[in-house]
Amino acid sequence: MIRQKLSQKEIEEIRELTRDSKSLNEIARILDRGKTTIYYHFVKIKGKTVKTIFVNYKDEELIGEFIGLFAGDGCINKTKDYKYRIYLYFNITEEKFVFDLIENVLVKIFDRKPMVFRPYHRINLCYYSKNIANLIYKYLTWDINDKKTYKVHLRKMIYSREFMIGFIRGCLDSDGYLSNNKISFATVSKDLMKDITKFLTKLEIKYYVSLYKEKRMNRKDIYHIGIPGSYYINFIKLIKPRNIKGTENAPAGIRISERQSHRFPDTELGRLES
Repeated sequence: MIRQKLSQKEIEEIRELTRDSKSLNEIARILDRGKTTIYYHFVKIKGKTVKTIFVNYKDEELIGEFIGLFAGDGCINKTKDYKYRIYLYFNITEEKFVFDLIENVLVKIFDRKPMVFRPYHRINLCYYSKNIANLIYKYLTWDINDKKTYKVHLRKMIYSREFMIGFIRGCLDSDGYLSNNKISFATVSKDLMKDITKFLTKLEIKYYVSLYKEKRMNRKDIYHIGIPGSYYINFIKLIKPRNIKGTENAPAGIRISERQSHRFPDTELGRLES
């Protein structure tokens, strides 16, 4: 059933309940409305008293991990009242990984848990923070006139070994596939593919690149980066991935396609960069 938009009476109730220090979850339950529906009015009142989120830049590995996650599964936008809203998107089957991520990455960087929404079969994490937006823009760039996914990549700067390890972990956990015998990444951004392979080279991890040529209209070709089996153990020990997907749960888009593709060993990567 399609729910109607909030009535003026409901909006006034949200304001009163918010002033009475009711939480977002409590208000949603009292009004029998989704959190995303009432959040705009909730934050107009509550947002004035919310403490500023500060970023802990000391742990470069965790910073790199967050940036890798955002590059793969993140979104940022501005609200009508000019607040920065940052989302990370996950499949509902990744719940255990998501809550491990909150406790061991996000809270350690931002000292604040994100809001958690569950639309359809997804888990969406959300922060409202200009400082987190500045963190993202410090490391990543993309064409603002196109989808972030198509052109996102790292800014040109010197990155520490710790940042590279975290970034590879974040990229794998967002847009990669890891089972007990296979490791691969996937991206439609050619420049992000170059960032990943550059870091793998610096970390002395061998790889190969496959380009799947998309035949459907309005779809982009996909770069797949695979790790040879002989480097599997070394990769796991160094990168320490958090999101281990079984073959039954892994999204099809992040598996190395068995359909026709063009494959390039790491020693021939220069041909892709021409």
